Amino acid sequence: MPAERLRQRLREFCYEAEAKRGKKRREVDVQHCFPDLLRSVLRGWEGKKELALSMDAMTLGERFTVLNISVMYRGCGISIAWKIIEAGQEGAWRPHWEGLLAGLEGVVPSDWKVIVMADRGLYAAWLYQAIQRLGWHLMLRVNEDLSFRAAGEEAWSGLEGQRRMERAWGADERNRADALGKRDTREKLVVVTDLDEKEANAAWYQMRFWIEDEYKDHKSGGWGWEQTKMTDPKRAERQWLARAVAMQIAVLVGGQEEANEQERKRRATKKRKGKRRVGRPPKPVCRPRGREQSVLVAGQQTIQAAVIRGQEVPTGHVVAEAWPKQTYRVGKPTKSWASKCKEKEAKKRYHKNKQARTCRAEPGETRTAAAQPKKKDQSAKSPKHVQRRERGKQEREAERRLRHAEREKRKLEQEEYRVQKQREREERKRELEYKRERRLRAREQREQERLRRLQWHAEVKCEREQRLARKLERMARRASAVAATSSALSTILADSQPLASLPKPP
Repeated sequence: MPAERLRQRLREFCYEAEAKRGKKRREVDVQHCFPDLLRSVLRGWEGKKELALSMDAMTLGERFTVLNISVMYRGCGISIAWKIIEAGQEGAWRPHWEGLLAGLEGVVPSDWKVIVMADRGLYAAWLYQAIQRLGWHLMLRVNEDLSFRAAGEEAWSGLEGQRRMERAWGADERNRADALGKRDTREKLVVVTDLDEKEANAAWYQMRFWIEDEYKDHKSGGWGWEQTKMTDPKRAERQWLARAVAMQIAVLVGGQEEANEQERKRRATKKRKGKRRVGRPPKPVCRPRGREQSVLVAGQQTIQAAVIRGQEVPTGHVVAEAWPKQTYRVGKPTKSWASKCKEKEAKKRYHKNKQARTCRAEPGETRTAAAQPKKKDQSAKSPKHVQRRERGKQEREAERRLRHAEREKRKLEQEEYRVQKQREREERKRELEYKRERRLRAREQREQERLRRLQWHAEVKCEREQRLARKLERMARRASAVAATSSALSTILADSQPLASLPKPP
C-alpha cells in the first residue's frame, strides 16, 4: 500500500462516517471501547486486587475540556474513559460523568478493592451516590470550611475539629474526613471517604496527583497533544482512543521493567545485607527519592529496543505495587518554587514602577495650573516674555521635584532590595554554619567512637597477652616438675635389676 494511502486511512480513523471516502463507511464509537480498555488493564494482574482510579478535568487552551477517568499506576495514569467537550461550553457535567461511570459498571470483579479519587471541584452528592452504586469506594477532596448535617438533625456543623461525620444527604453510612497537614502551606487537604477508619489511609490520596503527570505525558512530555490542529470534539475523542491504547501499552511495559528491576535490587540487597541493622529507623522520616525516569519513557525505550532487534513488540501487564502508607512533611519549598515567587515579585515591582512613570498625574496637574492665564492686572504690568519665562520656571521646578521624588523612591526600593538580599545571605550563612556545626559534631562523634574502639581493642590485646603469659608460666612449671620426676626415677632404676623384656604378641 502506498504511504499516502495509508496516511489517509489513518487520518480518516478520526472522521465521522459522512466525512470518509467510499461507501458503507462507519465511525468509531469510543464509548463501546471503555470496558475493553479497563479489562486489558486487569488482564494478567499480579499482586493485591486493589485498583485506584482518578477523575479530573483537563483543558487544552480555550479549545477543549477533557473529562477523564484514569487508572493510577506507578506514578502515571492510564486513560480508560473520557469525554471531550468544547471549552467554556454551557451546561452541567453531571450527565457526562454519570455516563462514563455507567460504562465501566460490571467490569471490575466484586472481590476487588476499588477507590475513586477526585479533586474538590468535583465533590457533589450525586457523584458520591453514583460511585457507591458501582460498589466502589471514594476519596473526594473537599474544602476545609465545608459544613455538614447529620441524618435526622437540623444543625449544620463544620469539619474543623471533627474526625467523623454523617452523610449530609440522609444515609446511614459514615464518612471520615482526614486532614493531611503540610508545613509551609496555608490550607489543609481534607478528604472525605466512605471507608472505615481502620480500612482507609489518607496517604492513598497522594496517588491522585499522578493524573497531572498523565496530562503532561499527553502533551509536551509524551505525545505532544498541545500541537493538534483539531477543533471538533468528536474527532478529538477518537484520536484520544489511539493515544490511550498507545499509552497503556507503553506504561504497562515500563511498569513491568521497573518491577523486574526492583525485584533484582531487592534480592541483591537481601543477599548482601541480610537483616536490618539495629538502630535503623523502621520508617523513613523524609520523602523517598522519586523516579528519575517515568515508566512511560521506560516502556517506549523497551519497545524501540525490541523493534530495533527485530523481536516481537512486548505488551506487558500490571505488577501492582504497595499503595502509599504515610505522608511526609515539607521542610522547605523547592528551589524552583522559590525562584518562581521571586520572579513574580520582581515583575510586580517592575509593572508598578512602570505605571508610576507613565501616569504622572501630579505633573499634569502642575502644568494645567501653570498654563492657566493670569489675571488681567498682572498681565498688564508684566510683558509676555516675562510671563512665559515664569511659566517655564514653574514647569521645570515641577519636573525637577518629580524626578527627585522618583529618585528617592528608586533609592528606597533599592535599599529594600539590598536589605532583603542581605537578609537572605545571612540566612544562607546561618544555614551553612548550622550544617558545618552538625558535620563537626558528627565527625567528633565518629572520632570518639573510633578512640573507644581502639581503647577496647588495646584492653582486649593486653588481657590476651596476660592470659598467654600465665599459660606459658604454667607450662614451664609443669615441665620442670616432670623433669625432676624423671631424673629420680632413673636413679632408682639404675640401682635395681634390669627389667625383663615384654613378651611378644602371638
